[in-house]
Amino acid sequence: MLDLSYFQNQNSNVQGFFNGGTWQTWIKPRGAKMVNIICNGSGAGGGGGFQSTGVRGGGGSGGSGATARLTINANLLPDILYILSGIGGDGGLGGAPATSGSSGQNSFITLIPNTGSVSNVVLRSGTIPATGGAAGTGSAGGVAGAAETISVIANNIFANLGTFTFQAGIAGQGGWFTNTGNITPSNFLVGAGGGGGGSNGAVTATGVFPGLPAVTTAGANGQNGPIYYKPILMLYGGRGGVGGANGGNAGNGAPGCGGGGGGTSTNIGVNAGNGGRGGDGFVIITTSL
Repeated sequence: MLDLSYFQNQNSNVQGFFNGGTWQTWIKPRGAKMVNIICNGSGAGGGGGFQSTGVRGGGGSGGSGATARLTINANLLPDILYILSGIGGDGGLGGAPATSGSSGQNSFITLIPNTGSVSNVVLRSGTIPATGGAAGTGSAGGVAGAAETISVIANNIFANLGTFTFQAGIAGQGGWFTNTGNITPSNFLVGAGGGGGGSNGAVTATGVFPGLPAVTTAGANGQNGPIYYKPILMLYGGRGGVGGANGGNAGNGAPGCGGGGGGTSTNIGVNAGNGGRGGDGFVIITTSL
């Protein structure tokens, strides 16, 4: 969960909506002048790792949600908006066979609590939700989950009243037989890591993005995606599980980010690692007073 108290000041009102799958309401603050909305879809779950005494692949990680942003004069918005944040996808189960992670969901800001018509929608996070990472198999690592695709103005017709930007999410990472490759951040949502047989990959420190070290301990669980506030908001996907006699479970994604892929197992009697859960979508509404 994000703690938005860090972003509050006397000239603004910041409200966050994170409970995936539940309708919530935003009430326009008294004295509102400008409103900025960030609407992010949920992340998808990572795939489970494969168990075998022979060739075995780790699970692919889930894709992250897309981001839609809108800045608009407060007088152009109604007094109440309705928020529906997407539910993060579940991680797949490790085993033989393993199962794939499930998809994420779009997030919405609407005029009434209904997403059935575009005429109700003020802002929608994206178009096609992020997809889950595929399960590892005895012949390949699980395929990476796809990112939530970029939103389009045809699905956000009221965004024409303000200034808007749409950005696609970040794809997951495929599973590996041995050591998982590193990830270099390219968005404030950082991609999730695939599962491996020998280690999980590091996140490379880039600019203001903190790095995360690779984990080489056999059977270690992947780290849940951390949340950073300074010097700017940064959200990380779950790290992949590490392979071993008992495959490591993957970490869960931070809000909007994908879950990691499960690690492999050499022990037929013990399941490989499970995929991590994708983070729920979120909406942050900042009002200038």
